[in-house]
Amino acid sequence: MRIRISRLLALVPALLLNFVDTVQASELADRSALDAAQQAWVEAFNARDADAMAALTTVGIVLLPPNAPAVRGRNAVHALWRQAASTAKAHATVVNEETVILGEFAWSMGAFTHTLPNGAVVSRGKFLEIWQLVDGQWKIHRDMYSSNAPTTRRKFEPVPRPSEPVLDSPGVK
Repeated sequence: MRIRISRLLALVPALLLNFVDTVQASELADRSALDAAQQAWVEAFNARDADAMAALTTVGIVLLPPNAPAVRGRNAVHALWRQAASTAKAHATVVNEETVILGEFAWSMGAFTHTLPNGAVVSRGKFLEIWQLVDGQWKIHRDMYSSNAPTTRRKFEPVPRPSEPVLDSPGVK
């Protein structure tokens, strides 16, 4: 009996190493597939291909653009990107600063630059994306981005006080 237990205990480190190797290989495969999906989106943006961009999203995507309401659903996001692609002149480059994969979800944070063909930088900004693994493919599920440009300071008018209600004034029926 002791011999069997000692043989079993001798196998534990080998089994653990095999498990760790399998997990690391799976994580590397997921990271590689996610990096490829992100690069495909940037290439589609630079090609002004809104169809390819939308194909890299989940059906329930929520886009959180700066200074605008949330855009919900693949069809609405596709329409927005199609309109933006028809007028865009800049080329996008993206630097991914952080990616964390947790099962079927991942988040990615980084920076982008939009550059005109003459080399002039028209904008710089940052993004935070949540990706979801759908049928073996990474898709954008949530996307939030904003410019690094300072906001223009506007002088806001004070909010007027609401008018006082008139309660049963004499002579008013």
